[in-house]
Amino acid sequence: MARAKLLELLQVAGNLGLIAGLILVGVQITDSNRIASAELFGSSVGSVISINTEQLGDSPGEAMSRVLYDPAAAETSDLYIADRIYDALLRQLVRVHVFDAMGLYGDDELVSPAGFVGLHFEFFACPYGLAWLDQQIELFDTRGNEELAILTSLKMLRELAGAESARVRLEDRLERVGALLAQLDDS
Repeated sequence: MARAKLLELLQVAGNLGLIAGLILVGVQITDSNRIASAELFGSSVGSVISINTEQLGDSPGEAMSRVLYDPAAAETSDLYIADRIYDALLRQLVRVHVFDAMGLYGDDELVSPAGFVGLHFEFFACPYGLAWLDQQIELFDTRGNEELAILTSLKMLRELAGAESARVRLEDRLERVGALLAQLDDS
């Protein structure tokens, strides 16, 4: 009799273990599908970014220097390069938002939408960049009543970029470099 109860308990425990195993397999399949979707999305965004960067030409740095630091001297071709760079940054920001919403980034503040904005706002700290952001904010703002997370990031990007021009930030860095060089000369 005791042996029959033991066998019965072992059978119940085995069935519960089987059910738990099936649940774990289901969770793993869900996670695998989520990760595969993220990889597919990331790959498609990467493809568009590659197309944008292929159009930058031989000297995108010179073009962006004019757009950022000498806006009056920027030509239409410089603005086109700025558009390609801004579009690539926007797509990267969208990717950050998607991955963040999927829980793929964890709690690291730098690898988050706010971290991305904090690292990249200076690209837009010029009249053309601010106008470009204003257009994007208008586009995203008309997509419905609910404020999208990307819209919040774009507004934060606009606020940071509008606080101080890239030229002023460059001049500040150059002054700091001068002070550091003077310290080296003194020592």
